[in-house]
Order: sequence, then C-alpha cells, then structure tokens
Amino acid sequence: MDVVEELKRGLNGPKKFVPFWYKFDETGCNYYNENIQHNKYYYLHKSEKQLISENVLDLMTTVTQPFLLADLGCGTAEKTKYFIDEYLTKESTLTYMPVDICKDSVETTSKTLSETYAKRLIIDGIVGDYHTVIPKVLNYPGQKLIVWLSGLFNLPYSEQIALLLLASQRLYDNDRLLVTFDITQEKETIENAYIDPSGFLAKVNLNVLHRLNKEMGANFDVSQFVYEGEFILDKDHTKPGNMHRWLRSLCKQTCSIDGLNMKVEFEKGEKLQLSKEGGTSYKYTENQLNTLFERSNLKIVKLWKNEHCAMVLLKSSC
Repeated sequence: MDVVEELKRGLNGPKKFVPFWYKFDETGCNYYNENIQHNKYYYLHKSEKQLISENVLDLMTTVTQPFLLADLGCGTAEKTKYFIDEYLTKESTLTYMPVDICKDSVETTSKTLSETYAKRLIIDGIVGDYHTVIPKVLNYPGQKLIVWLSGLFNLPYSEQIALLLLASQRLYDNDRLLVTFDITQEKETIENAYIDPSGFLAKVNLNVLHRLNKEMGANFDVSQFVYEGEFILDKDHTKPGNMHRWLRSLCKQTCSIDGLNMKVEFEKGEKLQLSKEGGTSYKYTENQLNTLFERSNLKIVKLWKNEHCAMVLLKSSC
C-alpha cells in the first residue's frame, strides 16, 4: 500500500477524507486500547468478551484440532486468550499468529504472550494491512482457525466483501474463519458509544491530524477541529447501518502538508471524513449478515449471539 498516494487521493477530493486505518499508529493504538478499557459507553468490548467466554468451549468442540490460530487485528489479544487457554487444555502446543497494522501491537502482544505461555505457544507475528496479510496467513500449511474480532465491521462495506472474498477463495476445506459483528440497532446507544461524552474516541480520531503533522510535515492546528458523528441507516435495507464520523473545521483555514507537497483548504464547518466511504462501525441485522456471507462466498457453520454481538463461524462455499 502506498500511504502517500492514499492520503493524497483522500485529501484532494471534493469530499475530503483520511483512510480509516491512518489513525492507528502506535499512539492511536494506545488511545484505542484506553477507550476499550475505560469508556463506559463503549458497550461492544464487554459484550463481545462475555459472548466469547460463554461459548469458547462450544466453539472448540465444533472446530477440528490441531490448528494454527491466526488473529487478525490482534491488538492486545485480550479476547483471543480465551481461545488459547481452551485450546491448551487438550493440546501441548499451539502456533499463534498475531496480525496487525500496528507494529507495536504485534511486538508487545508477542512478548506478553510469550512470557505467559512460554514454549507452549509458538508465535509468528505479521505486520501489515489486511489485503497483504490475509493471503500470507492462508498460504501457511495445515488447518487454520482465523479469528477476526471487532475489526471487519469497522471497514467500508465494499471492503468487507472484498476481504471476505479474498479469504473465501483461499480457505481450504478444514479451515475456519471466526468473525464478530455488532448487531446493536438502537441509535442513542450507538451514538453514545462512538461520540462518547468522556472523549476517548475523540482522542483516537483526532490522532489522524497529529500523525499528519508528525509524519508528513503538516501544520494542522488540532484545536481548530472537532470530532462529530451520526448513526445512519442505509437506504438499501440489505446493507447495515453505520457510524458516519468526521472532523469539522471550526474556521476557514489552509493547512500545508510538506510530505505530500500540497496545501489543503477548509471552509468553516467543512468536514474531513474519517473513512473513504463516510461510514464505519457497521451494525448488522441477522438478514444483513446472511446477505454479506452470500456476497462473499461464505457459509455459516455456527452462530452465537447476545444483545449486542454476534460471533459467526464460517467456511468457504467456493
């Protein structure tokens, strides 16, 4: 991926945007982990942990062992440890592959888990974007369980389908993909989670400007932007609703970005969108999940859910 070209493309357009993933440098990853731990309005993390912990044994009896465990968007691997612990009750060792766009997450998680599990866990981490790492993961020999927790539904809808197709075309007969989804539909609950009064996610998203200043020689005055958003249902009912989030300029201003050899002008009130298609953090109904899997050549093996979260075990239908 050419980061410079991606940024230029987004900032040159009539509707300016920065890619969703750009906020996740080391600082952004730390801010996001802080949000997960301390944002009381962010319902999904707690709900997802509960769903995994209550159903991990059922999952492990459904999937044939032994397997390689790949963790897409590993973060701190807090939730993945439920799978590791359950697996190691029956097997002596496990090959674990933490995958993340944030190098610090892969290195820190690898070190922490190595100290916890010692020689019982064989760790082989990969740093990169999903389009690059998914083929690498699926090219590994042997049976695989690929877990994707709280990551896929944060991407644009078209990219979710593209990445699931990329996976489905490479999954062997005994390989399985486990993905979690947000199934919350209440607008107030969703907006409080992502535009939280405590400001945790504002720090995460304003980090795109700090990163542009630090890495691209920009001169954004971060205090002249405010983080906002709204949950919007899609007019096409086969597609899930999603959070549209942006940084709104508080004044008319011109920002120079030396590393991109460009200047960006903002009118007062103009929005800098925080993803390519405007919305992220998609909220699915069960029918919309079925449509997503049909479009991605995937078949449901088993589905677990609670009030806010669905966990779906998938295999290729190719």
